[in-house]
Amino acid sequence: MIERLRKHNENYVSLLDGLPVGIYRATFGGKILEANKKLAEILGYEDVQNLKNVNLNEIYENKNDREEHLEKLRSGSVFAESELRQRNGGTAWVRDYPKAVLNPDGTIAHIDGVMVETHGINAIVRGITEHKRLETMKDRFISAFTHELRTPLVSIKGYVDYILTKEPILPDGIKSKVEIVRRNTDRVLALTEDLLDIQRIEAGRFELKIETFSLREILLQCIEEMQPLVKEKNQVIHFEFPPSDFPIKGDRLRLIGALINLLNNATKFTPEKGEISVRAEEGEDGTITVYIVDTGIGLDEKDFERVFEPFAVIEKSTYFSGTGLGLSLTKQIVEAHNGRIWVTSPGRGRGATFAFTLPKQKEEWMKVHG
Repeated sequence: MIERLRKHNENYVSLLDGLPVGIYRATFGGKILEANKKLAEILGYEDVQNLKNVNLNEIYENKNDREEHLEKLRSGSVFAESELRQRNGGTAWVRDYPKAVLNPDGTIAHIDGVMVETHGINAIVRGITEHKRLETMKDRFISAFTHELRTPLVSIKGYVDYILTKEPILPDGIKSKVEIVRRNTDRVLALTEDLLDIQRIEAGRFELKIETFSLREILLQCIEEMQPLVKEKNQVIHFEFPPSDFPIKGDRLRLIGALINLLNNATKFTPEKGEISVRAEEGEDGTITVYIVDTGIGLDEKDFERVFEPFAVIEKSTYFSGTGLGLSLTKQIVEAHNGRIWVTSPGRGRGATFAFTLPKQKEEWMKVHG
């Protein structure tokens, strides 16, 4: 039996060492428990034993990215592009696919991952340098284009608003056409603002104006703003909220924008005479969770994460236009408040529930982000 176990272990090690990708198992704190020869080679070590003396978390050039990846691992797998320090002082770009293995109490037991050196294995991935260059070009183009687009839009909106307010004797036929121009101008202007906000977030220039206000109050305000759209489709919004005002700290305007995006999404994907429910609950740890439930077209489980990606193409049973920027920006806003957002659905045609949690803000967090 011992001999069989020895051979089994040799086969296992041989299999791992023969793979063209780095394999590892590490603790949440960064201690490498197991690895293969390819990972040692990527990082410039002679063998796996020497590699085990390294703390994996400490060799990331960008420590903030690593901390963000570790936090996201608590709720699912992560795809990460990172620059790691090698033993000889150089660096290597890798694509990392880590997944957390949880203990029964929900804590992370260990992390299993696969690392691909992007320059060395062209058959698997393209070089990360070219990828980064294209990403930078894309970001610069979107930023410049959006700023150039916003200037004439603001001018158009100003003139249209002036015509509608200062020319009350416009013929009905002309006035209705100008109203259409205003609505479409507002839509495109809102899109450019979403793009600019996403660019600010990605560039680390997204600022929050922190104040204390009532979550109940802004929920009621958002529901009131949605009434014209709701009535147009003969829908009904139910509001379930405890008597408490639930005072929270955050950026009032940003959170209103996030709530409007979620309510607009629910209205858009719910058919005529459908129902939307908005409710909020306070957790024992002081967090507040808001649920927006609709009776709309629903989602497949495989799309739960992708629905928050900008420009994500998700198959729909009925055609609905849109870029997906609203949900992407909403996710960024919630996470900027140290919260979490997710979606669940029983399946296609059975509605969906979007929910987000805002934590009880800590004073030290407010000093950093405020």
